[in-house]
Amino acid sequence: MKQILILILTLTMIFPAYAFAQEAPKVVEIKVGEIAPYTGVLLDNKAAAEMLTNQKYSKEQCKLTIDYELSKLKAQNDLLLTSIKASLEATENKYESVLVIKDAEIERLNEIALEGSRDYSEWWAAGGFVVGALVTLGIFFAATEVAK
Repeated sequence: MKQILILILTLTMIFPAYAFAQEAPKVVEIKVGEIAPYTGVLLDNKAAAEMLTNQKYSKEQCKLTIDYELSKLKAQNDLLLTSIKASLEATENKYESVLVIKDAEIERLNEIALEGSRDYSEWWAAGGFVVGALVTLGIFFAATEVAK
């Protein structure tokens, strides 16, 4: 790589760019029947004016083209940004809805859990067992007293 760079720099030093530069255009006014002072292209006034006008307005045409492309890109970016904002808003709404549903479900399950704690069936079963045992002991005691 260095060798190629050295070769290019050496050739640039030996043959400078101005040696290959073209000659500046010459403008000489000639009349009908007059011999041209050099070979080249002869333009009439209309063609020369058109060429100068094209040079003058090419910068403005380029600026208009650049402005058009920039506005087109800006419109595309605005559309993309609007689309992304709408997507974000929809996702946020979905998230909020899921949170509301989740909170409602948690509340419902808490109410069910609290209702289940009001069920005293275990106490009723234990009370029935105790009452049954006392009744049995009472009957047994009564039976033994009657038997005496």
